[in-house]
Amino acid sequence: MTLITSHPHWVLRHAIELDRYTQFCGEFFRASSERQHVIAAYLSAKSLSECDARDVADFLLQAGHDDILAAAHASLPSGLRRALRRAGAIVHEEHFYGLLVELLSCGESHITRCIAQVPRVDLDTLLAIQALPPEACSPKLVQAVTGSTDAEDVRTAFEVLVDRGVDAEWFAGCLREVKTQRALSSVFQKAARRAKAPPHPVPSSAFYHPIETGEELFSIAREFRNCLRNYTTSFLDEAQGNAFAVVSRAEHRTVVHLVRGTAGWKLEGLFKPRNRRPSRTTREWIEAYLEENGVIVERRQPRTPSRWDSLHNLICSDLLEFNIDFGFEEVDEIS
Repeated sequence: MTLITSHPHWVLRHAIELDRYTQFCGEFFRASSERQHVIAAYLSAKSLSECDARDVADFLLQAGHDDILAAAHASLPSGLRRALRRAGAIVHEEHFYGLLVELLSCGESHITRCIAQVPRVDLDTLLAIQALPPEACSPKLVQAVTGSTDAEDVRTAFEVLVDRGVDAEWFAGCLREVKTQRALSSVFQKAARRAKAPPHPVPSSAFYHPIETGEELFSIAREFRNCLRNYTTSFLDEAQGNAFAVVSRAEHRTVVHLVRGTAGWKLEGLFKPRNRRPSRTTREWIEAYLEENGVIVERRQPRTPSRWDSLHNLICSDLLEFNIDFGFEEVDEIS
């Protein structure tokens, strides 16, 4: 079954108005799609209330494409007709034609190049070209993004990652070669790994190692086989207030997750590989170190010791190699 599509209301209203003076509608609907776009470009730029509608109707039915466009715009930008040829089978929203002329007239080479090379020109394409970072904008990237909202996300994400230390020239070069949504996501993952985190609230030491880059976050996520990489955005965004570190004790390592609240930084959690809980001894000395450095540790109320504590110690201990009397003096000596 053939899909029947209609032109937007604004151009139908103009066509019906001009049809009062001559048989305009029939000629307009039988015209090629390029001529329909040319006529629409004129009607979007000229108000019929300020013209002799009969003369306008005769002119639009008889004049050539270039003459119609020249009559609509005092300064005709290069490439306008070529763009209208690729504008599709139906007339676009009225805003499309003015924006197309504006972008072709702006003098920005990346904009005119993209308009000239994309296979289809519509309003979403123009808005995407307008939204993308100028240094990264390319015909390939324009086709890879799914509309203007996606393009705005690309621009914003590009800016925040460059602010976090990602090399703008490398980043833009990668984006210009993107052809698919999957490739687009891959480029941003690679860029996020090159980004630097905000300053960590606890100083580094021989055993306390703040995670400072996206690459380190991804590496620790692989090592600990957990979802740490899902925190990439909140880790890099200083406003969200998430910080991570790795505490090393001999060959055993624990991930520290800190969050910033209204009262300051506090401990959110301690994790072993696969998100296992560390032993009580490990937790207690890490908490003590964090408190010494101004981190809030919210402890649960002490509970009555249980015979089951023995099982917990065996299951959650670091391979039974931690000494209960392990003190900070010994920790400071670990290299």
